[in-house]
Amino acid sequence: MKMTKLFKLLIFIILLSVQAFPQNISRLKAKKERERQKRLKSIEQEVLEQTPEVDSLTVTIQDDELVNVPIVKSEEELVDSLVFELRKMPKKVIEKKALISNVNLTINTIPENVDISLDGNVLGKTPISGKKISSGNHTFLIQKDGYAPISYDINVNPSKAVSLDFFMNPVYDIKFKTDEVGLTFELNNKHRWTEDIVRMQLEAGDHSLRVYKFGEIIDEQIINADQPLTFQYYLKKGTVAKPGI
Repeated sequence: MKMTKLFKLLIFIILLSVQAFPQNISRLKAKKERERQKRLKSIEQEVLEQTPEVDSLTVTIQDDELVNVPIVKSEEELVDSLVFELRKMPKKVIEKKALISNVNLTINTIPENVDISLDGNVLGKTPISGKKISSGNHTFLIQKDGYAPISYDINVNPSKAVSLDFFMNPVYDIKFKTDEVGLTFELNNKHRWTEDIVRMQLEAGDHSLRVYKFGEIIDEQIINADQPLTFQYYLKKGTVAKPGI
């Protein structure tokens, strides 16, 4: 009877131990895991204390075509991503220079011995030969006392010589007078006067004369200057020209 109770007690103890053993193993594993986590945190803390707090990666790339890559100056400028800022070197600008060549220049005028200026600089008197002129745009001024001046623009071709011929119109002294009252005269749509007698210089050739009275056109005609002349204007007969002034 005692042996039976003792045997039952032994069996009970064994069963109890079998049930408790897995729980002890689980607790042991959990304890070891906590200790491992604690050690990892301790190591991580030591690393963080020895290393600056940088949570990003900055990469600088520089080769023959990359320059002036910015450098991060403070922790606030760090970002949580990989940033590449590439700046290409400015390409060299090749300036294309226009080819300017000098070509031969010849100028003849009627009459001769005329003053020639090129782009505001005195070139000489005609006839002109053996001079050089650069290609491109230029302005000639042709002048002589007693003749109407000429301004001439030209674009010089770099592959061709320049030969110019000018015929200058003479300028004549002209006197214009009238005995009529209240008239206004207009010459070549430019010059106006109301005086009874005026003196002027006119280039040889035809000129347009317009006559006004009280603001209305009462006469229009063409006068020709081919020598020094005196023009007398009459309302009924128009303009009468007489040689001399």
